[in-house]
Amino acid sequence: MSEANVDTVRAQFTRQAEIYARMRQTTDQKGLDGLVALSGAKPGDRALDVACGPGFLTMTLATRAAHATGFDATDAMLALARAEAARRGIANVEFRSGDAEALPFPDASFDVVCCRAAFHHFARPERVLAEMVRVARPGAKIVIADMLGPEDAAKAAYRDRMERLCDPSHAHALSESELRALFDAAGVEVAFAFRSPFAVEVEEWIEHGGPTAEVAEELRRMVAACADEDLAGITVRRDGDRVTFSYEAAAFVLARPA
Repeated sequence: MSEANVDTVRAQFTRQAEIYARMRQTTDQKGLDGLVALSGAKPGDRALDVACGPGFLTMTLATRAAHATGFDATDAMLALARAEAARRGIANVEFRSGDAEALPFPDASFDVVCCRAAFHHFARPERVLAEMVRVARPGAKIVIADMLGPEDAAKAAYRDRMERLCDPSHAHALSESELRALFDAAGVEVAFAFRSPFAVEVEEWIEHGGPTAEVAEELRRMVAACADEDLAGITVRRDGDRVTFSYEAAAFVLARPA
């Protein structure tokens, strides 16, 4: 990533590491198991989890593969991941720090390469994808799971502004067409794609971002406006004092040409 982008990501995720590691979307074991199943990881495989955060996907990969490596730019996240792996007694994992645009691994090192909930943080996602493809062995599976941005430009801009106000490390929520164009440019084929709605509790989302009280109120207003008009490609629901919004998320299984 660009140096400025890496610095922003590190600052934000260092500040929110503990909160992020407790969020339902981070710890959802059913979702983690589903991604690992999609990856086809099997005994004997070496797996890489790019932008691993607190390492829950890395550790789930380790239950199916011979070895799993988690890679992230934020040392605070990696410290949480190492502590949790030690607590669980998982020996076939390691966690390394660095820039996803320059993965410190030789070509064709991994049988499975994954990235979950991170592409919207990359200022240059095409460079990260190129690195993921480079370190994947011929015939390897590459799994990318993330939020989908709206195809409509105005809705995409509103959505990005909202996300960036909450979390300054947000770069851009890629639409499905943008992701597929990236995949085509990288020379990988979509072997499987899965879309589903993903619900976020507004107050938990705001807490994880940690904005000022003034910005938090602006975010609540922006979300509330989406209940009356489709401004950002999200669906807003209210249950008493609890407000949620949902958006489309997707997982893509990419085939590295043999």
